[in-house]
Amino acid sequence: MNNILSLEFFRLKRSKLFWALFGVCAGLPLVSMLLTAVLVFLSSLLIEESLAWGDIWLALRQSNMTGSLLSSLPGVTGDCAIFALICSSIFVSGEFKYGTYRNMLLANRSRLEIYFSYLIMAVTIGASYMTASFVTSLLFGGAIFGFGTVSALTAFTEVITSFTMGLISVLFVQSMMCMFLFVTRKLSVGLTCPLLICILLPSVIMTIVQVVTMLLTLGGNVVEADLSWIPIYNSTLLDLSGRVDGEMIGKILLYELPLTAFFVGMGWVGFRKADLK
Repeated sequence: MNNILSLEFFRLKRSKLFWALFGVCAGLPLVSMLLTAVLVFLSSLLIEESLAWGDIWLALRQSNMTGSLLSSLPGVTGDCAIFALICSSIFVSGEFKYGTYRNMLLANRSRLEIYFSYLIMAVTIGASYMTASFVTSLLFGGAIFGFGTVSALTAFTEVITSFTMGLISVLFVQSMMCMFLFVTRKLSVGLTCPLLICILLPSVIMTIVQVVTMLLTLGGNVVEADLSWIPIYNSTLLDLSGRVDGEMIGKILLYELPLTAFFVGMGWVGFRKADLK
């Protein structure tokens, strides 16, 4: 496995796609912060009161914008998760395209070594993009906006929670991609299916829940739907700009950890039985 990983890390370092999307992930939080600052400045120009700019900027710093930026990292619909999914699926699927897997098998490499080597590569890509976005959000967000009025301990908890949940989200998305890719050995499936699940499935489930709730309400029943139980969608509801919600974190992990284990297992089962001739 070490030889396979050494070769793949060498390929990854020479990949233009990897570095291009890495730069995008690192720069997007900064762009978001600059746009926010510009909007605040433009808003102050529309207010004739004295010290309007200072008042708005003070309110913005007290709102813990850094925590809001860090809250987006654990979401499976975030920019860095989508870019990592695109890069890793293209990178790993190239080995099927050029027959590298068959050559490895002929060189007495086990399928278990091959599967987990490329799973590690996919997770590495996802973790790299997430970390780049995390560092940019933390450094520039902390310098420009600070952490609002929360205590140092709360701010530290926000940072640790964001990074940890971000890594779990990376494992979830990349293991799902590997499952589809190793079972079908097709880039179109390995890329499209995870994108649909991460982007469309939560919205579809949420819409169904809201429609059912509305119909029950019209029928005279008082129903309050708890959307925080919707799988995948609930990761987008995580808010780290104030008190860290342990209950919400538990609901997210309740789905993501078992599903990650399921994806890893099913991907291995599919690859182990695949005919690579």
